[in-house]
Amino acid sequence: MAEQVGDELARRHRSAVLTVTAMFALTALLVVLAYTGVYPPLPAGLHNPTVQGALWFSILFFGLGAIALRRARFAAVRLQAIADLRGPSGLLATLQGTTRLVAWCGGACALAGFLLAALKSDIGYMLKAAVVAVAILLYCYPRRAAWQRVVEATQQPGGLTTPAPPAKGTPA
Repeated sequence: MAEQVGDELARRHRSAVLTVTAMFALTALLVVLAYTGVYPPLPAGLHNPTVQGALWFSILFFGLGAIALRRARFAAVRLQAIADLRGPSGLLATLQGTTRLVAWCGGACALAGFLLAALKSDIGYMLKAAVVAVAILLYCYPRRAAWQRVVEATQQPGGLTTPAPPAKGTPA
């Protein structure tokens, strides 16, 4: 049973890492395209301040939404409930799915920045959006050891919801 969980952990972690890596690659590609000035032809109706404001709002929405989504879906009580109801497989599916969603939010920020750069013919917009995208992708990058600790903790009698022992050097 433990070997099966370990194999599934490795498979799902690899899939999540590939998704995050693909979004890093997309962001880098869009920065290079913006830097070289290779922009798609855009309809004339998009060159207005409302569309540009909507794109900036979408970058803000995806950036803050990615943080809120990850914090809500990785809450200890929620993860423990998922592990109790669906077992380690359901827990790993949740970790993988949430990581992918947050990575896609980073990719959406990069794409919105590229569209802004194309509308204004200014690479600065792409660079600002790329910084947000990279920050999101670094924030959601899955660490296999962390996933392993979560799976192991949910199998313990207290689970994830037991309070952690006080840090060394702090009064108990």
